[in-house]
Amino acid sequence: MMLRTLRLLFIFSPLLASAQDKPTPHSLRILTLGDPPPYRQEVRNGVRYEIPAADGTIPPRNLEVPALSESGEPENLKLRLRLGIASDPLQFPLPENRSVETRQPSGPWAKIPLSTSEATLALIWRTGPDWNKVGVIHVPDGKADRSKGDCRFINVTAKPMGIVIGTEKLKLEPRTSIMRSLPAGTQETTVSILYPGADGTLQSCLSTTVTRSADKLQQYVIYAADGNKPRVPVKVLPLTETR
Repeated sequence: MMLRTLRLLFIFSPLLASAQDKPTPHSLRILTLGDPPPYRQEVRNGVRYEIPAADGTIPPRNLEVPALSESGEPENLKLRLRLGIASDPLQFPLPENRSVETRQPSGPWAKIPLSTSEATLALIWRTGPDWNKVGVIHVPDGKADRSKGDCRFINVTAKPMGIVIGTEKLKLEPRTSIMRSLPAGTQETTVSILYPGADGTLQSCLSTTVTRSADKLQQYVIYAADGNKPRVPVKVLPLTETR
């Protein structure tokens, strides 16, 4: 009996070691937040042409994400960005330090921490005069994470926001997120997002209706408006996504 056990251990030990050594897969999406630059055009020979956005006025269109392949070899993964639209998910083995360094064609861009889930949604916004200096927060983005409620609120601004779901009132701290379910027994309810005005009162920047859905998650991303003294200092990007 002992001899048979030793033989089985000898046979299966390499398989067990291989399974244990296989890197944990991770998925990353990036959502850039902000206002596009003003549309510009010029007339040449009687024909109007759009003038491309100046460098730094929009996020880099193409990113490289250095990662290790499943065999342990270094590789540069490609990611394409569009302002206000979540990128396609990028799959790679989870790094030991749970972060990735992204690069744009001109050099390093943003360091992105990864969630403790199997997937990450990174939210990136401009913090300087152009998109070469950015801020980053992340939220868990796995299937189980998107099934924990009916709506998620993400505040990437530097100020707290007020959230009203039906009769429930919440305070959403800066650079944080919360997930909430609709009140029990209801299929639809009103949602309002409030920002602190200059006079200290709460002002509405969004009032809408949320409907309960078994296969969709409604997300609301709150970010600071660009420009010099905008009429409303914050904006809300609604995202309806598959759970």
